[in-house]
Amino acid sequence: MEATILTIGDELLIGQVIDTNSAWLASQLNEIGITVKTRFSVGDNTDEIRDAIFYATEQSSVVITTGGLGPTSDDRTREVLCTLFESELVENEEVLSHIADFFMQRNLPLTDVNKRQALVPDRAKVLFNRLGTAPGMYFEDAATHIFVLPGVPFEMKEIFSREVVPILKNFTGSGKLIHENIVVSGIGESFLSDLIKPWEQNLPEDVSLAYLPSPGLIRLRLSAFTHSEKAGRGKLKLLFDALRPSIKDYYVSDRDEKLSETLLRELLVAHKTVCTAESCTGGYIAHQFTSVPGSSGAYLGSVVAYSNDVKMNLLKVKEDTLNRFGAVSAETVREMAENARRLLKTDFSIAVSGIAGPDGGTDEKPVGLVYIAVASAKETTVEEFHFGGFRETNIARSGVAAMNMCIKALRKERK
Repeated sequence: MEATILTIGDELLIGQVIDTNSAWLASQLNEIGITVKTRFSVGDNTDEIRDAIFYATEQSSVVITTGGLGPTSDDRTREVLCTLFESELVENEEVLSHIADFFMQRNLPLTDVNKRQALVPDRAKVLFNRLGTAPGMYFEDAATHIFVLPGVPFEMKEIFSREVVPILKNFTGSGKLIHENIVVSGIGESFLSDLIKPWEQNLPEDVSLAYLPSPGLIRLRLSAFTHSEKAGRGKLKLLFDALRPSIKDYYVSDRDEKLSETLLRELLVAHKTVCTAESCTGGYIAHQFTSVPGSSGAYLGSVVAYSNDVKMNLLKVKEDTLNRFGAVSAETVREMAENARRLLKTDFSIAVSGIAGPDGGTDEKPVGLVYIAVASAKETTVEEFHFGGFRETNIARSGVAAMNMCIKALRKERK
């Protein structure tokens, strides 16, 4: 089966709200063996919503819409559905009772505008919304299944998981699309493609490969449709096992996870700790660590040493080092890492200093020049990077490179 996802709302088109619903729905549909053929968005315009839903039903046997179900005048999806399916809006007593309880529990008055959300097309099956007031709806039109869900992400997810998935599983059979991943770092996409070309050319016809790059990282994803998840995943893992020797210098993880999760997981297994000393990244790496639940078991803290005074007074970088080599230098970042490790009493430390841009660079030290050091009790490793001219990308790539260096240092000491 194939699906089309349609998100509705002016706020999506003007960039006021980021569409996370489509990505989540696509991943969930893949899990139950449904391929997403098309994803697109339209604004709160009656004609555009009508044309979009009509187009979607011609493209796919499953159509999922999110948004446009609120109680205000700019939410027009219900009216459009009535036109498309020759329906009339009728008041659903169960939904109305739920809405009344919803507002009573919050000590809020129930207005006529709120009551409007209990109106649903008479041809629709109501998909009950336990977390909000806008119910979802299901239309079955010949061989096409149309699910209309609210745009609020947590409400949409709950309705989809509880109401939509059981319906779809009646039509998908036992097969499903599965994925396995390998994450690599330290090599560009074109160079990686050349490196693994012989392996890629020998992949089975029923297995597809995707390159999914992000700053400093590339995720290789193998996908296959299978009727036995265990056998299918075993097949994909064996294919990646054959690739591993070719990418051993760049391999990071075989899990679909953030680099900070990989590093923290391996630190916890090894009963080791880490801290950070950041200059040009300004706490970005610390944020990556603390975004992971349970990070306090391995990540102890950070010093954001943006100025030379902080580098000298807190991290005890020698004034002579700064005068002779500058804040952006291998010598400075080495002292930052070694002194931070001693200051915060950790097994490993990461230090970063560079010129993020867009200004501040010179011919000798251009924008994008970054030095990263990883220190442990056994050794300190320092590397020089040239990332380019864009500030946000430089910060993100610095974070990836720093965590990858720490992963390598940890694995080296564990051998």
